[in-house]
Amino acid sequence: MVKRIFIVALLIAGVLLVTVGAAGAQDSALKFIMIAHGSPAGNPFWSTVEKGMVDACALLSAECQWLGDPDYSAVAMAGFWEDALAANPTGIGTTAPDAEAVRSGVETARSQGIPVIIYNTADKNAGTDQALQVLFYVGANERTGGQSNARRVLSQAAADGATIARGVCTIQEQGHSGLEARCAGVRDVFEEEGIQLDILDISNDPTASAGVISEYFSANPDTNAIFMLGPNPSSALNLYLNESGRTGLYATTHDTSNEIFDMIEQGKLLQAIDQQPYLQGFETIMWLFLNSQYKLQPGGDIFTGPGVIDQSNLAAIRELVAGGYR
Repeated sequence: MVKRIFIVALLIAGVLLVTVGAAGAQDSALKFIMIAHGSPAGNPFWSTVEKGMVDACALLSAECQWLGDPDYSAVAMAGFWEDALAANPTGIGTTAPDAEAVRSGVETARSQGIPVIIYNTADKNAGTDQALQVLFYVGANERTGGQSNARRVLSQAAADGATIARGVCTIQEQGHSGLEARCAGVRDVFEEEGIQLDILDISNDPTASAGVISEYFSANPDTNAIFMLGPNPSSALNLYLNESGRTGLYATTHDTSNEIFDMIEQGKLLQAIDQQPYLQGFETIMWLFLNSQYKLQPGGDIFTGPGVIDQSNLAAIRELVAGGYR
C-alpha cells in the first residue's frame, strides 16, 4: 500500500514544530516526539536528523513531532518537555545538553511508563548516580571525535615539517556538554604533547563569530591550530580566512554542510567529524517503537560516530548529503 506522508511545519516565535504521519495516523496509537536544542529551520545538521525521524515515522505509520528552538535555551528545553508530556506520546527522544533542564521531564515520563532515549547530546552524568534514567543514548562519542581532530592536526603538521605552537577550540553554545566534550577530546591529545589549548566562546552567528576569531588571532599570533564545532562556526572561520587572507592554519570541524565540504576541498579544513545525524533521527524512533511495543533494547549505547570526512571520501559523502542522508 502506498503511504502518504503529511508534513506540517509551523515556525512561531523562533520555535519549529514538525508533525509527520501517514494516512490514518491520527487514529494510530503510535505517537513519538523528538525534543532538541536545535531546529531544522536553516540548519543542515538538524534537517538531516529530522529526515531520519520522518522516514522512520513513515515506515511505522506513526504520528511524530519535532520540538526544537534555533537558539539553544535550557528554559526552552524544559518547556518542550512540558508540551511533549501533555501530548501523552508513545515515546520521547531528547537531547541532553543540560541534564538538569530535562531531568524533571524524564522523571515524569518514567513514572508514566513512557520510554525515553537520549540522542545527539549525551547525559554528562552517564555512569554516575546522577545519570538520567533513560533507555540508552544514540549519537556520537564526542570526546573521541575531538581526539580524532587533534591527532589529524598534529599528523598533518608533522608531515609538513611544522609544529603546532598553540591551539584554540571554539564553543558556539556555552554550557553545551557535547561541545565541551569535543574540546575536552582535543585537550586530551594536546596535553600529551605539552601544547596549550585555549577555549574561545563564539556564537552561531557567523559574522559576529568571525570578528571574535579575528580578535583572538590578533592577540595570539602564535596560535596555528583551530577547532570548529559545527556548520555555523565553520562559516565564521571561512569568513575570517577570506577576509584576513591567512594561510598556514591547521583547522578541523564537526558535522556537515556544503560550505564545510567546499572548505575541505579548498584545503581550509583538514577534516570534519561526521556523527551521521540521519541515523540519530531514524534509530531513535525505531528503538522507541521496539521498546514501547516489545520491550526490546540494545545492550548499550548506539554510537553513530565519530566518522571522518576528508578529501579521500568527500565526493561520495557529497552525493549522500544531496539526498538528505548525511
